[in-house]
Amino acid sequence: MGTTGVRRGSVHRHHHDLLLKINLIIILCHFHHESHSFAMPATTRDLSAFRRQVASFRHITKAGFALLLMLGLLSGCAQNPYNSNTSQAQSGPQAALNQALASQDPKRIATAQMNYAATLKGTAQADMQMRALETAIDAEDFALANTLYAQAHTQALWPAVSARRAQLLTGFEQWQQGGLSNAYDTVNNLPIPLTPDEAKRRLILLAAIDEAEKRPIDAARQRSALNDLLTGAAADQNRATLWNDLSSADINQLSDAAKQATNAHFADWIGLALAYRTRPGELNTWINNHPDHPAVTSGFTALLLSRSDTATNIPLPTGQGPVIVLVPLSGDYQPVGQAISDGINFAHDRLGMAGDRSVQIQDSGSTLASFTQALTAALATNPSVIIGPLLKEQIPALANLPANAPPVIALNTPTDGTSLPAGVVSYSLSPDADARAAADQMIRDQKMTALVYCADNSLGHRISDAFTREYTLLGGQILDNAFFEPSATDFSSQLRRLLEVTSSRNGPFQPKIRRDAQGIFLGATSQQMRMIVPQLDYFGADQLPRYSVGMVYNGTPNPLANQDMDGLVIPVEPVLLAANEGPNGTMRPNYERASLSQLPRLFAFGADALMIAANLQPLLAHQAINGLTGQLSLSLTGEIERKPAWGQFQQGLLQPMDGTDSGYIPSTVVDYSSKQAEGNPTVALPPEDSITPDSGDGTATQPAGSEPTDSGTTKAVPTFTDGGGMAPPPASVAPTNDTAPMAN
Repeated sequence: MGTTGVRRGSVHRHHHDLLLKINLIIILCHFHHESHSFAMPATTRDLSAFRRQVASFRHITKAGFALLLMLGLLSGCAQNPYNSNTSQAQSGPQAALNQALASQDPKRIATAQMNYAATLKGTAQADMQMRALETAIDAEDFALANTLYAQAHTQALWPAVSARRAQLLTGFEQWQQGGLSNAYDTVNNLPIPLTPDEAKRRLILLAAIDEAEKRPIDAARQRSALNDLLTGAAADQNRATLWNDLSSADINQLSDAAKQATNAHFADWIGLALAYRTRPGELNTWINNHPDHPAVTSGFTALLLSRSDTATNIPLPTGQGPVIVLVPLSGDYQPVGQAISDGINFAHDRLGMAGDRSVQIQDSGSTLASFTQALTAALATNPSVIIGPLLKEQIPALANLPANAPPVIALNTPTDGTSLPAGVVSYSLSPDADARAAADQMIRDQKMTALVYCADNSLGHRISDAFTREYTLLGGQILDNAFFEPSATDFSSQLRRLLEVTSSRNGPFQPKIRRDAQGIFLGATSQQMRMIVPQLDYFGADQLPRYSVGMVYNGTPNPLANQDMDGLVIPVEPVLLAANEGPNGTMRPNYERASLSQLPRLFAFGADALMIAANLQPLLAHQAINGLTGQLSLSLTGEIERKPAWGQFQQGLLQPMDGTDSGYIPSTVVDYSSKQAEGNPTVALPPEDSITPDSGDGTATQPAGSEPTDSGTTKAVPTFTDGGGMAPPPASVAPTNDTAPMAN
C-alpha cells in the first residue's frame, strides 16, 4: 500500500510536469505567432515632429513594445527548471510563476521567478535567481533587475552554475554601482563560445552602458549586431532604439563613423541617418539601393518618407527685402510682443544676425483677422523673411500664402490635429516639448519608474499626456498619476495617496513614502510649484527626484520666491544659466542684456527667431545651430527642435547641472548641507510663508492673480500659453520681472 502511494505521488508529479511543459510550449508558440504581427518602430527624437500624424502608429508601437518585452523573455522563461522531485512542485510560488507566465508581464515573471527560488536550495536556487535577473535584463528593465539583484543571496554559487552567465550579472552589478568602465570590460570580455541568449544579453548590456556613457555611435553599433539575434517586435523595437542613438549623434560623429564602419549593415544604418539629416531628397534613392535592409523591410523608411518633403518646400530668403516681424504690440499681449521684439532687435543690432537686411516690427493684433490684414500689407512690401504670427489661432492665415511668398517663421505650433502650412517653419517654447524632454532626461538619469502630478486643466492634461507618451515609449513605467485643482493651496490629501505616505503613530511625524518610485514629474505654474514642492518635501519626498517644464522660470533670478522650488530640475534656455559663467563667460553679455528685459526667456526666444531666419540654409541642410534658447535643428516637418540645457533650483537660484545623481537633492524642509542627516534626517515643518494662496491655473484667459516679488509688492501675472490667451492685467497694474508670461 505504501509503495502504491509512492508510485501514485510520482505519477502525479510526472503528470504535473508534463502539463507544465505543454503549457510552456503553448505560450512559446503563442509568442512566436504574435512576434510576426507587424509593428513599426517608434523613434523619439528625429521623429518627434510626426507625433500628430502618427497617433495610430504609436498605439500599435506600444502593443509591439509589450511583445518586445515578452520576446526578450522567451529564453529565460523556456529554460526555467522545475524539478519534478521537489516537494514544492505545487507550491504557492510555483503557481504564482505559472500565472505570471500566462500574464506575459516580464515584471511579474521576474518577480515570481525570484520568489520561486526561495523554495529551492543550493545551485537550483542560485540558477533560478540568475534567471530572474536575466528575465529583467532581457526586457531592458534595469531598475527591476537592480532591485532583484539586491534580493539575491546566492552570488557565490553563480560561477558554479554558469561562469559566463555569472560574469554578465557581475558586469550588470558593477554598472549599477557606478563602475561603468569596469562593467563594460566585464561584460565585453566574455569567454567564448557564447550561447545565443548569452550573446544577446551581452549586447543588450553593452548598448545600455554605451547609452549611459553617452556614446551613441557605439551603442548603435551594439544594437546593429543585436538586431541579427532578434525577430519580430523585439527586432522592431531594437531598431527604433538604434535609430534614436544615431539621431542623438551630431553630423560630424556620423561622418566619422561612416568612414570607420566595417560591418555592412551598420554602415548602411549610418548612411540612412546621414541621408535623413543632410539629403532628405535622396531617401528614395537610398531605399531603392537597400531593398533588403531592416529599415526598409520593417516599414520604418515609409514613415520617414510620409512627411519628408515638408522641409524641402521651405524657400530660402531672396533679394534684399526687409525682415518683417508681425507680433502683438498692443492689447493684452503687448508685454509678450515687446519682449520678443527686443530680442529680435538685439540679435540684429548686437549679434549681427541678418545684418544685410533691415528689420521692421509691426503690430499684428491678437485676432486672426488683424493678423491676416497685417500679413497682406507685409507681403506687398516684398520682404525677404516674415517672422510671425505669435498666437496659435492666427496660424491658419498662413494657409493661403502665395506661391512666391518668402519663408515664414511662425512663433507657435498648429492646433492639435492640423499640419503646418507648406513652406512655414514653426518655432516655439512649447511646454509639450519640455515635457517630452523631461521624460527623455529621466530615462537618461535611469529613473525608470515615475509618478505624475499635473494641474487639472487643458494645459496640465496636455503636459501630462506628452510626458506619459514619451516616458512609456522610452521604456519607463508610470506607477500612478493625479491631477490637482488649479486653485488649490492644500495638496496634502492627493500627495499622501500618490506617495503612499506612512508614519508611526507614536513620536514625531517622520513620514515614509513608497519605495518603487524613482522620480516624479510635476506639471504646474511657478505659483503652484512654490506650494507643491514644500508639501512634497514635508511628506518625506525631499529626496525623490522631481522634474518639470521650463515655464516655471521666466529667467529673472528671484531666490526669495524660488527657494520653495529647491531641488526641482527643469529644461532651461542656456542664456538664462549664463549668470553662473562669471564675467568672462561667452554667453554672459547676452545674459546681461536679456536680464534687462521684463521677460528674459521671451527675449531669448525673439533673438533666436531672427537667428533661425538668418540661418535657414544650414538648417535646411540639417545642421544644428547654437542659440540663446538651446541647440536648434530643423525637422523634416518644418518644426524647430530645441535641445535645452538643464538646471536645478538650489537656495532659490537656478544652477546648471548634468543629470540628477549629484548627491543630496536640495530640500525645502531638511538641511542636508552638513550630510549629518544621512542616517535619519529629522523632518521639519515648512516655513509658514512658504505656502501662499494660489492665483489660479495661470493658463486660461481669465485674469491671473499675483505672486510675491523681491520688493514685496503684488503685481499681476500675464499668461501666454500656445496662444491660448494671456490674462489681461488690471489697467492700473503692470506685470513685473517676476511675473512672466509662459510662452508656448
